[in-house]
Amino acid sequence: MNFARKKGFLRIAKESIPQGLALGILLVIFGIAAAFVFQERFKASADFMISSTQEGQDYYTATRSAEYMSRVLGEILYSESFITAIVDTGRVDINFLPRDKKTRLDDWSKMLQVKTNSELGFIQVSISGGSEREVSKISQAVIAVLGEKGSALFGSGGEKVSVRLLSGPIIEKNPSPSELSIIVIVGLILGFFLNFTWHLVREEFRLGSLV
Repeated sequence: MNFARKKGFLRIAKESIPQGLALGILLVIFGIAAAFVFQERFKASADFMISSTQEGQDYYTATRSAEYMSRVLGEILYSESFITAIVDTGRVDINFLPRDKKTRLDDWSKMLQVKTNSELGFIQVSISGGSEREVSKISQAVIAVLGEKGSALFGSGGEKVSVRLLSGPIIEKNPSPSELSIIVIVGLILGFFLNFTWHLVREEFRLGSLV
């Protein structure tokens, strides 16, 4: 890139800042509005550690075992049998989800979010809902099931699996401060980038017409 072209590039970047900032602010406003509209108001999260109680395992075998069990539990949490186990604790109303099985599972999958660190055997379970009391009750039921019946969920051989609560439930409002920060940063950067690209393309067309 020669000096003149570099100078023109920097000039366009400088000229793009005011309009890019304005566009970025608009994107931030839309992003924050969307976060409030499309997310449930509250979220309760709890962290668990899954490990094998089988003796004589080396580090590699224990790690692979934790990885497998984390993935299996991550699928079990979305199942009809797990929903039934939650209701059986008596901590939630039997009608907290629709009776129709398909709708029931669909609504539960929207309410539930599972994040796993398979290599370490860590799993985070988050429940979203419209009220703090609701997500707290459901999260407590999830903790009760995993704490009391966690091994049984794995079926045969489950007695060699340990599911231990590490922290939670932690209840927070959506969107969280970290999510809002990401929206602001991404919105401003995207606004500048889009405006800068538009100015750059327009300048290229202008120079091309002069040739």
